[in-house]
Amino acid sequence: MDVTAPPPGDAGLAVRDLAVNYGPVRALREVTLRVPPGSIVAVLGANGAGKSTLLRAISGTLRFHRGSVGGGVISWAGTRLSGLPAPAVVARGVTQVPEGRRVFARMTVEENLRAGGLGARGAKESAAAREEVLALFPVLAERAHQRAGLLSGGEQQMLAIGRALMARPSMLLLDEPTLGLAPLVAARIAQTVKEINARGTSVLLIEQNVTLAMSLASYAYVLEVGEVVLEGPTAELAAGDEVRRRYLGITGPQDEEPRKLAPARLKIARWSA
Repeated sequence: MDVTAPPPGDAGLAVRDLAVNYGPVRALREVTLRVPPGSIVAVLGANGAGKSTLLRAISGTLRFHRGSVGGGVISWAGTRLSGLPAPAVVARGVTQVPEGRRVFARMTVEENLRAGGLGARGAKESAAAREEVLALFPVLAERAHQRAGLLSGGEQQMLAIGRALMARPSMLLLDEPTLGLAPLVAARIAQTVKEINARGTSVLLIEQNVTLAMSLASYAYVLEVGEVVLEGPTAELAAGDEVRRRYLGITGPQDEEPRKLAPARLKIARWSA
């Protein structure tokens, strides 16, 4: 198979053998994953594992962080995304919500939403997207003329997600959407992710709260030092010793001594040649 071409017949997000560099440093090594249409897939791992780098490579924003793709192919709905600039990726239906609630602080809520809808095909589509966003986040309608920098942390996260949804994406990349939020606000954001997915938008989720991530996603990949070391249905991963010990803080007598990952669990997806 030509590794420069998207995998044939794949209607979802497909990342194959992705390598990413920051100068001489290799941040991702042959990362392969899939997000089937209409699903929520989580990427788990410690800080520095390469999770945010993965989303940047998919969304075309890697160059803004002085990174570069060193190999592999990324596609969405059978269309190659690799090498496309960020606006072109958004135009193909893939939008990222970066970590850190990055809103335009000096602009109003309404202006932030309008900025997110610049890629919409027309005024009618933009208006429809705005209605959908405000239905998800009614507080944004109440704060429409308030500067984004004066919103609470939870409201800023709602605005960041809402701004991304103004482009009416079919694939949403979420980077730590509940980071630093109070539990009740985090739960509200999680419920919103479910609602977004229920409306037909696929989601690739990075989330430090592993319990929350695995409750939302049907499938998960675990990254360590830029490599996929474990993957599987979230129900199976949550029941397995390795994820429970490393990420859920659950230990037992069998975990008293460090163990290597069982070879049977090291299942890394590959497309057949």
